[in-house]
Amino acid sequence: MGLDLKFVATGAKRVFDSRPMYAQIIVTDDCNLTCRYCDEYTPGAPIIPLETLKQRIDKLDELGVLVYDFLGGETLMHPQIAELIKYTKTKRGGSNLTTIITNGFLLTGPMIRDLNEAGLDFMQVSVDSLHPTAMSEKSLKSVLPRLRLLAKEAKFTVEIQTVLNDETYNTYEEFRATVKELPFAFGFSVQHGQGGQINIKGEKFLELLEKYGVFEGVNFYGDHLKEMLKGDFSRPWKCLSGFKFLYVNSKGGVQWCAQQRDYMYPLEMMDLAQLRANNVHKHCEAGCSLGCVRMVSHTLGEPLKTFGASVKLALGMSKQTKQSKEKADRREPVAA
Repeated sequence: MGLDLKFVATGAKRVFDSRPMYAQIIVTDDCNLTCRYCDEYTPGAPIIPLETLKQRIDKLDELGVLVYDFLGGETLMHPQIAELIKYTKTKRGGSNLTTIITNGFLLTGPMIRDLNEAGLDFMQVSVDSLHPTAMSEKSLKSVLPRLRLLAKEAKFTVEIQTVLNDETYNTYEEFRATVKELPFAFGFSVQHGQGGQINIKGEKFLELLEKYGVFEGVNFYGDHLKEMLKGDFSRPWKCLSGFKFLYVNSKGGVQWCAQQRDYMYPLEMMDLAQLRANNVHKHCEAGCSLGCVRMVSHTLGEPLKTFGASVKLALGMSKQTKQSKEKADRREPVAA
């Protein structure tokens, strides 16, 4: 699990070639929660068949993808998610990275152990506040027992991600104090509105980000974020969605990202020519606060500016992976 030399070498090629680096794949649009700020779910939506998802992984691997984010809706509602991770890790001899993005409510011991065995590299758990609020049900009170179970059982790296907004800001210091014993990384995504545009503004958010950073790997676009929080969207950058970053929706269509739905292209028909056609500035770049898209775009589009951050991130991943393996070696066997 984790980064290896083959991954690093192939990843470096993505700076220069016409192949994608990163893909987000929807496994279901259904979700067990109804967070008010989210528009990326459809209650009661069907689970995508495992064989269909495997075919999409085959195509993404053929195109050159190295990093896979599996998401929903709620990812863990897919009953065969561990099998999908295991299948994805057969590509490139396991020299790729897999991540599950989840609200954590459905985590169990057997599920965590299945994901360990499947070879999952990372899990990002979305936890917004100490207690449920009108905006978000993703509270620490609800999932803390499951986070402690992750700390005990998981061999993969875990990051706790909080959507930064007025509600989460007010209790964030207490939130961090409550979870300080957990061996996880912590970070922010910035609340966006329609089209992925930043939906918060104010000096108070700048102060919090100055103290904690955004999250490891995207801090190098901090100047952009600081300006956007002040209402200044003038700094230029180039979005590489549809080119280096692919978002595959539940129907198998490639969108620029979760929020931009005017571009749609069948994944099964995607080729290098179509990827290169998407290597253009997007109309939504000004004010975009989608961290995943910006991470890929800045890392591969501005490699000299982001080299230091990329090395730090790689070293951090390797260290976390080593610690997870050491923890697993020390762990007593657990009965199924």
